[in-house]
Amino acid sequence: MRTIAALCALVVPAVACEVEDPIDPGRVAGETAAVEAAPPAAQRPRGTYVWVTPPVEEAHRARMARAARPRIIYMNRNGGTYTPGEDDSATNRSSIPYGTATIRPWAVTDEGWQQVMDCMRELWAPFDVEITDVEPSPDVDYIESVVAGWPQDVGMGSGVGGVSPFYCGVIERSVVFTFAEVYGDSYRDVCETAAQEVAHSFGLDHEYLCEDPMTYLYGCGEKSFQDVDAPCGEYSARSCNCGGATQNSVRLLTEYNGPADRVAPTVAIAEPADGATVEPGFEVVVDAQDDVGVRRVELYVDGALADTLEAPPWSFATAADLADGTHAVETRAYDSKNVASAQIQVTVTSGPPGGDDPPGGDDPPGGDDPPGGDDPSGGDGGAGVVTGGCAVGGGASAAWWGPALIGLIAAGRRRRRAGRR
Repeated sequence: MRTIAALCALVVPAVACEVEDPIDPGRVAGETAAVEAAPPAAQRPRGTYVWVTPPVEEAHRARMARAARPRIIYMNRNGGTYTPGEDDSATNRSSIPYGTATIRPWAVTDEGWQQVMDCMRELWAPFDVEITDVEPSPDVDYIESVVAGWPQDVGMGSGVGGVSPFYCGVIERSVVFTFAEVYGDSYRDVCETAAQEVAHSFGLDHEYLCEDPMTYLYGCGEKSFQDVDAPCGEYSARSCNCGGATQNSVRLLTEYNGPADRVAPTVAIAEPADGATVEPGFEVVVDAQDDVGVRRVELYVDGALADTLEAPPWSFATAADLADGTHAVETRAYDSKNVASAQIQVTVTSGPPGGDDPPGGDDPPGGDDPPGGDDPSGGDGGAGVVTGGCAVGGGASAAWWGPALIGLIAAGRRRRRAGRR
């Protein structure tokens, strides 16, 4: 819940903004301290933050222990309906609005949205975070960056470009807002504001340093998180709300998230061997390793994604109806930032070894005619000739010439016997 009534929207000329100082132990809850207002010439929208009550320490430690690595930042251009309460990105509960707030989708072109996404990934590249525009599963901790709507949608003034809950630590399921309609097609400004609001949910204050996204200053080109000990402040230097005279945004974001994973996984196909002959439905066994952790392994057959595994063992079964012939088999292993691949070729055959025909072919040994004429035995045994002829000739013709042949053989025998008398 909110701990102050005043919101720090330092954009309206000659209007003072008040922010509670949580560090000074002499302050009473709800007491505020004045912060210098924006100079009259500054009309650009600015991001801000709202102090929230820190989570219960035990629950916070448990959440930190189960937080996804890398942390996920969900970029939401589709808006939604948000109810007031302790931040929970999975249920669209936010500490920012006083009542139910509806944010309409940002009608940005796909090309414009891609510019915002590319910029966010560039700014957060030094840290172990994942920038995605696909909403994660509700059981995963993630920060939701709503990039849509107007400040009035959550009850804030027209000069506010963005807002985030804030306390001196990580708000694991924070919901932050960048009011994209204020910026139109100034996609870099949208991105830099979103980067600032997300960083507020990691406990970062505003910096009096033009080159850093945490600043209110402008006119120095594109911004990026700076590895600089900079004073805090909006339009003049001040002490930092979480203690100390300076803040180093790179150091703090690295402390909370870790450095980016710059080492790609190693991956190899353990089975089958390259060039192997296999049957349809063969198994592909993959060896994938990473210094931080393999997030998923994909199997491709002939360039098409066949299967994905998100936990070992990395063992895939291919399609049972895979056609005979040569096929390319590829696996890709991913960590949080990088990808590595390995590829082999195999030959699929669905027949038994040695060809399509059974051993010996269609014909029995010996060919169509036995050697030596009609009677291979050279003597009286005519039955062998008939049997051989029937087996080879087959078909209906055997029904008439088989008995005729027997009759001819019998007549010949009678003539030979008569001659001997």
